[in-house]
Amino acid sequence: MEPVRKVRSSGRLTRWPGLTTGRHKGRFYRNSLMLILLIASIPGLITGIVMYQLVVGRMENEFNQMHQSQIENRARNVDDQLAYLEMTLSHWAFEPRFGNALRTLDFVYYFNETQEIVTTLYVLQGSHPLIKSAQLYLQEPKPILFNRDYNELKDDAKIQAYNRYLTMGNHVYWTDWIASSSDKVSQTNDSILHTDPGNALVLVHKIPGESINPFGALIITLDNEKVASLLKTLTPYDEGLTFLMDKQGNTLVTGNPVAGKTDLAFEQQLKEEVALHADNHSFLFKYEDETYSVSYGSLSRIDSDWTYVSAAPLTSVTSPVKLVSKIIVIASAGSLILGLVLSWFASRRIYSPVARMLHLLTPGRSETTTDTKLDEFQLLEQQWNELASQSLTAHRQLQEQLPHLRDSFVLQLVQGHLYAYNEQDLQQRMRNLGFEVEGQQFLLLQMYFTGYAQLQGRFGSQDTGLVTFAAVNIIEEVANNYFSQISVMNFHDLSSAMLVIAPEDEPAKSQALLWGQELVEVIGRTLKMNVTVMVSRAAASPQELPGLFMEMEQAVAYRSVEDGSQILDLEDEQCFRRTEEASYPLGLEREMLQAIRLGKKDESERVLEQFMTEITRAGSSEFQVQQMMLQLLGSIQHMMLQTGVTPYKLFGGCNMYERLSTIREPAQMRKWMIAEVLLPYVQEIEMRSQEPMKQVVERTMLFIDENYRNELSLEGCADAEQMTPYALSKAFKQVSGMNFIDYLTRVRMDAAKQLLRETTMKINDIAGAVGYQHSYFNRIFKKQEGLTPSQYRDQWLGK
Repeated sequence: MEPVRKVRSSGRLTRWPGLTTGRHKGRFYRNSLMLILLIASIPGLITGIVMYQLVVGRMENEFNQMHQSQIENRARNVDDQLAYLEMTLSHWAFEPRFGNALRTLDFVYYFNETQEIVTTLYVLQGSHPLIKSAQLYLQEPKPILFNRDYNELKDDAKIQAYNRYLTMGNHVYWTDWIASSSDKVSQTNDSILHTDPGNALVLVHKIPGESINPFGALIITLDNEKVASLLKTLTPYDEGLTFLMDKQGNTLVTGNPVAGKTDLAFEQQLKEEVALHADNHSFLFKYEDETYSVSYGSLSRIDSDWTYVSAAPLTSVTSPVKLVSKIIVIASAGSLILGLVLSWFASRRIYSPVARMLHLLTPGRSETTTDTKLDEFQLLEQQWNELASQSLTAHRQLQEQLPHLRDSFVLQLVQGHLYAYNEQDLQQRMRNLGFEVEGQQFLLLQMYFTGYAQLQGRFGSQDTGLVTFAAVNIIEEVANNYFSQISVMNFHDLSSAMLVIAPEDEPAKSQALLWGQELVEVIGRTLKMNVTVMVSRAAASPQELPGLFMEMEQAVAYRSVEDGSQILDLEDEQCFRRTEEASYPLGLEREMLQAIRLGKKDESERVLEQFMTEITRAGSSEFQVQQMMLQLLGSIQHMMLQTGVTPYKLFGGCNMYERLSTIREPAQMRKWMIAEVLLPYVQEIEMRSQEPMKQVVERTMLFIDENYRNELSLEGCADAEQMTPYALSKAFKQVSGMNFIDYLTRVRMDAAKQLLRETTMKINDIAGAVGYQHSYFNRIFKKQEGLTPSQYRDQWLGK
């Protein structure tokens, strides 16, 4: 049958029965497109108009209020900074070093106290970034100024200037008057007036702090630029004006001037406006066609009240609002355009659902490509079959990885990592992994493999993971003959665990005990190792398994430490009951510490063997053995500290207690103790012992150089160093490379040759001068030099 198609004839489209015409399709497409455009455009237009008309006006008010709140917060910061300065200065003023003792102190004689005062002023000056300088002025016993040094004032004008600080204000006060060597002062009505006011704030505290008759003052001068920068934060814009004034309206500090305007005129008019708005701390002020947002407030100081004034152009405050309004307009226009594009795109997608489905299932096929053999539904069917085949392949791969997923899930379950799951979720996940959990009981078994120290010929010290892997394979092989559902966990540290899932009506624990006996035989025959098998009680739900695992981890520490394999029942208290409490062998510990202290490695290993035998006798538990070994390690490290050896440096910063606590087997503990603790300490002691012997030999050699003329002997030098002649002779040979008598002979021969060359002394006299008798001197000289003394002298003189 020929497929239905459209045929164009005489410029018109012929309509086939049952087929939608292209003209009808175009009309529906245009109508749906117009409807979608109208629906998408109207909300965007309404939202843009409402946001522009309502939100922008409110945002201007909100921004202005936020600006005022920001100014108040920053003003509180300025107030806190000044209050901190007042509190700091008061703290120092009440210091005992600034008490009445300074009134009569001779600062020249007691120069240490003078230096301490100068140092204190340096500390005070550096205690706050606003402080430019810190000074101490004392009127008594004579005018003295402490600044960077001790200065005794001689200039009457300068003395009067600093005396003014004692007559001005209260006990603590602020002023903008600065006394300096270049100040011009005048006397009017018995008061000293400053003719050139300073341009910085000064905080003065009279001393002593508790006295009503002060004789000095601590003077802190603030850095005017930093204070101005601090005030500038009240107007966080490039334009505007900020200043600080006192009660009389005098400007103390100015933050930033108005660019392009008369500073004084603008500032004076601001002061007048602030006086008019006494009840309102913020207002709008217009000046030269510019509107300013003005904020002011009071800063209560210790002796007066100051007023801060901040004026910022309103355009700077509302500039973010204008930007937001532009963004709203642009966003509305962009939304409209985006709505048009999305509407056109959505209409096309809605109109062709079959094409979309074909595009999703065959992403590599173009929509314009025609297939003469297969239609769209046949293509969809073909693609569906391919996807089904891929799904089967993925399922097969999942089945291959399922055992690993099962073991990983069980490991997380028993270790408590899935505590957030409830019982239903755990059972569902176990069913998804292929476990049958309905009407089942759960049993945990733990296996600990001992006797690894006996396998050193077959395995290295780092092959514990390999041995554990082999043991886990044996466990799985043996367990498959007893249980239908198991999951074995490999801990890679000579221990493992196994989860057994069995029907509730089966005696799972009895089977587990029988399995444990067979496992002990197989492991002993195959790996030549012992096994400790612990069987838990049966649990009714998976949620009980983490608690059982933790209980078994704690109980294993109380098992008996003995040779051979063990099968323990967690519910049988007889397996963990000790018939005798092992006592700590304190005497063996002392004997071992003494051997270690003396560097006797073999003796210390022998005593350690006795110590291990004593603590692992019948009745001792693994927990007791570990605790006693940890106590022994602590005693050894304490002995090391007493001998000047730092355990932290000796062991490279390792936590030796943590490393020892991970070892379960006593034989492994002994080997670890010898290799990691005893041997490094003995080597360290041997290295340190060589240094004192070098110093002894050097002292002996110096003694020989200075006393070779006298009768010397090895025994006498050894007595002087309080050691045996054998020890001194051995050390002398090791350090100098020659025997004691050879060195003494060489020193005497060198002295004799010098006398033969440089003097006319007789041979007999030279022999006595170097500590020899005449006859023996001739023989030893000829033996050493090959010439007699007379021949040596003649040869030297050229005779």
